[in-house]
Amino acid sequence: MHTMNLSLLLDKVGAAFVNTVLIAALPTALVAILVQAF
Repeated sequence: MHTMNLSLLLDKVGAAFVNTVLIAALPTALVAILVQAF
């Protein structure tokens, strides 16, 4: 039971981490593109 709960928890944490990284990376990428454009 504990291993199943742990894997589910890690799955949720992993998904949240990926979403956070994507949300944080989008503005950073836009800024980098603007800086390179100028």
